[in-house]
Amino acid sequence: MTKHCDPVMATGWHMVLGGAMLLAGALAADPGGEIPARLALFTPGDAAAMTYVSLLGGAASYGVFFYEASRGNLTALSSLTFLTPMFAAGGDYVLSGQTLTPVQLAGAGITLSAVFLINTRAKQ
Repeated sequence: MTKHCDPVMATGWHMVLGGAMLLAGALAADPGGEIPARLALFTPGDAAAMTYVSLLGGAASYGVFFYEASRGNLTALSSLTFLTPMFAAGGDYVLSGQTLTPVQLAGAGITLSAVFLINTRAKQ
């Protein structure tokens, strides 16, 4: 008998277990005990920022991904993840004035072209 797992629940557990492993690694790599001292400086603004990132950057984005995955072409949807570095570079350009090298710009152009072609072909 084959059992199926709810993909949203599986993703949630991956996030919880991955976070626990990251916490364990951070504590193990903190021989001076600086983490508790830094946590004491945690402000309500920090908590609000973490809540915002967790809910919108984690839960909402996964919800939208699974909703769209159940409705359409998973290959086309997954190709959009290649745009993540593009948004990071664009945000860095806008917020801190960083620029890209010609090789990086060429890579960005290839990435944008590939995502466009995948999503254009998927609609046909």
